[in-house]
Amino acid sequence: MTTTGTYAFNPSAADVVLNAFGMIGIRRAQLTTEHLENAAYQAQMVGVDFTNRNPNRWQMTTLEISLVADDASYDLQPETVAVSIVYIDTDDAGSPQTRVLGPLSATEYASLSNKEQTGVPTSYFFSLLTPTPTLTLWPVPSGTPDYTMRVQTFKQQQDVSLRSGYTLDTPYRFLDAFTFGLAARLAVYYPPEKGLDAGTLDGVYERKFALAAALDQERVSINVTPGLTSYFR
Repeated sequence: MTTTGTYAFNPSAADVVLNAFGMIGIRRAQLTTEHLENAAYQAQMVGVDFTNRNPNRWQMTTLEISLVADDASYDLQPETVAVSIVYIDTDDAGSPQTRVLGPLSATEYASLSNKEQTGVPTSYFFSLLTPTPTLTLWPVPSGTPDYTMRVQTFKQQQDVSLRSGYTLDTPYRFLDAFTFGLAARLAVYYPPEKGLDAGTLDGVYERKFALAAALDQERVSINVTPGLTSYFR
């Protein structure tokens, strides 16, 4: 068996658009400026749909934030759409420790009787504000020890550009889903005379995305241990 030995397939966004048009029966020689403008917009909308399906592991990033005494709220990157985990590292008297913080809902945070209480943070409230998402800690960090907060976040998709050979902000395993998703949207503008219609293409897109997303997750075991202590003496 003779293979290429390479793993370099990463088509440009323009190539994806051309192939999506081909899937609905529009040849490259038939494309006009209007076709490309509609495709550019709908490619952005596929990116919006990808973002709304978070968590997407390729959009995961970890922010490192130095906490300030008596400062409860911290701005996150504007492109942040979700928070996966928050933990703080403390260095108290040369003894570093890591503490994972628990999430609070808006109702739970509003129910706190003393939001200004200081101490070692144990919880956080994530607010997906526009244009700047924020993370609010409770208790509010005290003066000592020094805290470093690490926030694992998920970001939105980067913009799609059909110029200059730019590629998609999408890993290899999701390229098939993206192409079908774009073809389904273009079929609304330009209903195919034969082959798959917009509804059918959208159904294929859903299956392709689900197949890729099934691989895009951690594969670890979960142990559930019931707390039976109170039942026995």
